[in-house]
Amino acid sequence: MGSSLQLATQAPSPPDPRTGGLLLSMAIWTLGWGLTACSPPAVVVPSSTPLTRYVALGASDAVGFNASISCDGPANAAGTRPQRSEPLDCPNGTGYVPRLARLLPGQVELINLGRSGAVLSPAMQALRAGIPANVLQDQVPRIPPDATLITIWVGGNDTNAIVLAAAQRALQGEDPLAFIERQIQQFAADYQTLLQAVRARAPQARLAVANLPNFALIPLGQQQPSGLRQLLALVSVSLSQRAINPLSQQGIPVVDLLCDPRSYRRESFFPGPLADGFHPNDRGYADLAEAFLRILKQPVPPQNRCPPFSEVGSLSPEAKAELSPRGLLGPGLGKKP
Repeated sequence: MGSSLQLATQAPSPPDPRTGGLLLSMAIWTLGWGLTACSPPAVVVPSSTPLTRYVALGASDAVGFNASISCDGPANAAGTRPQRSEPLDCPNGTGYVPRLARLLPGQVELINLGRSGAVLSPAMQALRAGIPANVLQDQVPRIPPDATLITIWVGGNDTNAIVLAAAQRALQGEDPLAFIERQIQQFAADYQTLLQAVRARAPQARLAVANLPNFALIPLGQQQPSGLRQLLALVSVSLSQRAINPLSQQGIPVVDLLCDPRSYRRESFFPGPLADGFHPNDRGYADLAEAFLRILKQPVPPQNRCPPFSEVGSLSPEAKAELSPRGLLGPGLGKKP
């Protein structure tokens, strides 16, 4: 130790120009070798994608009615549909909900709360006897608080209920248009209540919704008498334009089915194991799943006008005359699961 102190107090010798560069190079090489030999290898930590807890709210489309692999299991071996059915856990389902779950990145936990026959709210449920459920009361309370993604597609059964109730009032000599206007306003208010309840239940969840096609132009709607077709157009387009499309202004992505030509092509409904011209088949559900995924990645405001899909016409006297008991029981309208 004494020699070291002595060396430290001595004046340093001038460097030998013949050896300085060589010594410096050797020192750098030795230091580099020592770091390489002694340091542990770098550990690459794989980036983890957060778990997506995906909750689907809706009706028979959410459980995949008319899909080749439906999640609506309890519609059932006995050939009858129970009043209350719960979606099966079917990760290979071909409805839009399990398809979307498979398209989402990373690990996904799916909770499908859809229920066949459901409408939006108690007010919509009160329009007709036999409606088994409403999303607000029967599905929202079951949303897990840690949900991170929630999709909502509702309004098809509501459209049918409003149209049939309006047609019955027309038969009694009442003005169906005034009734329809009240129901559109009710639906819009109930949708806001639904969103408030969803946010209160799962405050961190991202939301995405879909509007409605013009139900007068889908295959089942085209089979109806002209009076019912005009009511179907008026109600479904108005619900989209006035109740659902404005949600994009609240930062909620809206899948624009009203203005998507694929919503109306026959190949989106037929063939299918339970094809009725109202529920999509595998092809239609695949398009819907991709549309939800696309709007989640890059939200685009829906269009309010896109003729001919957004046209509703007017209820002519001739059309009103066709609102008959026979017309009210047109091919399957209002009997959708």
